[in-house]
Amino acid sequence: MAWSRKPRPLSDRFWEKVEVRGADECWPWQGARGRHGYGNIGDGKGNTLRAHRLSYHLHHGTIPDGLIVGHHCDHPWCVNPAHLFAASQGVNMQDMSQKGRSTFGARSASAKLSDASVVAIRMSTQPQIGLARQFGVSPMTISLAKRRATWTHLP
Repeated sequence: MAWSRKPRPLSDRFWEKVEVRGADECWPWQGARGRHGYGNIGDGKGNTLRAHRLSYHLHHGTIPDGLIVGHHCDHPWCVNPAHLFAASQGVNMQDMSQKGRSTFGARSASAKLSDASVVAIRMSTQPQIGLARQFGVSPMTISLAKRRATWTHLP
């Protein structure tokens, strides 16, 4: 006779991995975390769920289609339902920008140009293809910088 273990409820497994603190404090996720710091938990069916999304679902109900779950506290590992909100990605990006957490220009990890390089590109009369070769980027990157579609923080 094969033993089959009854799966434990997801909510029970969730709470085992939460350090519950005061109502206004962050509640750190103590389980596995992904590379960006968000908590992960298996759903028992082979899928991985984000802990903050599960917390939102357990406390506030279903996350509406097309919305993400953001953090008022800006800590991806926090699962305190009072710190979570459902919003569009655009609203989440505005929240991030208003709090000064957005990275742009040379501070961005993906930046291939410096602020000084962009200023030089904008002042140059050299063809974009030549500038692209000179700075090691694509002609489209040069075009976007020249048209001020990117690096908008620079004069």
